[in-house]
Amino acid sequence: MKNSKSFLLLFVVAVIGLLLAACGSEKSTSEATASTEGKEQNSWERIQESGKIVVGTEGLYYPITYHDETTKELTGYDVEVARALGEKLGLEVEFKEMEFDGLLPALRNGQIDIAANDFSVTDERKEKFDFTIPIKHSYGSAIVRESDNSGIESVEDLKGKKVGGSATSNYSKFAQEQGAEVIVYTGSDTVLPEIVNGRVDATLNDYLVLMRSLEQYDKPGLKLAEEVKFSFSSSAIVLPKDSPELKEKIDGALEELLADGTIKEISNKFLGADVTQPLEKE
Repeated sequence: MKNSKSFLLLFVVAVIGLLLAACGSEKSTSEATASTEGKEQNSWERIQESGKIVVGTEGLYYPITYHDETTKELTGYDVEVARALGEKLGLEVEFKEMEFDGLLPALRNGQIDIAANDFSVTDERKEKFDFTIPIKHSYGSAIVRESDNSGIESVEDLKGKKVGGSATSNYSKFAQEQGAEVIVYTGSDTVLPEIVNGRVDATLNDYLVLMRSLEQYDKPGLKLAEEVKFSFSSSAIVLPKDSPELKEKIDGALEELLADGTIKEISNKFLGADVTQPLEKE
C-alpha cells in the first residue's frame, strides 16, 4: 500500500512537471513568434514588397518640413531628401504628418517606417532607435527680440528666461538644462510672434533653420543671437531599432545621393548652405 502511494505521488509530480514544461515551451514559442513578427513588421522585405515607404514628418517646421504657401504641397529639406531616397530605392514615398512629439512613438508602434524631421543623433535616442548616416551637420543658436533688452547674449544668459519650443526637442531639453523655463509651441510660425510681444524671450533651434525662419517671418522685432552657439550636432533619418537590413539599404542610397551632389543641391535650396559636411567645433 505504501509503495502504491509513493508511485501515485511520483506520477502526479511527473505530470505537473510536464504541464509546466509545456506551458513554458508555449510561452517561449509565443514570445519568439511575437519577436519575429515585430522584426518582420519593420523589415526591408515588407517595404520592398509593398513598393512603398511611409515617412513620418511634422509639416510645420520651416524650412525642413512645411507646406509651400503657393502650391500647398509638402516640401522642405528632409521631405525632398526622403523623396530622392524613395526614387533611388524604387519606392513610392507616402508622408504621414503629425506633431513632432508624436513622431518617434509612431515609429515605435509601426505607424510609419521612418521619421524625417531634423532629428539630432543622440545617445539617448540611439538606445531606442536606429539612425541612418548623417544628412545634416550644424549647431544650435537662438532668436531673440531685437529692440529691447532680452538679455540673451550667451548660453549662460538663458537661465531664468522663457524659451518657446517643442516639448520633446533637444533644444528644449538644452534650454531646461541651462535653467530656462520652456513654453511649449508647435511650429516656428506660432512662437516667433510670441517673442516679439514678450510672452517668451527666445526660441532655440538649428542656426540655419532660425535664419530661414527670420527670412520667412519678414517682420521687424527679431534677430539671431549670433554669440549663442551650442550643440554642434549631426541629424539623420530615424529607423526602428534593430533594423539592420533597412539601415543598410537606406544608408547605401543616401551615400549615393551624397556622392552625386543631390543632397548638397537640396541643402543649398532650402538651407542656403551645404550642410552635408561635418563642422569643426569652435
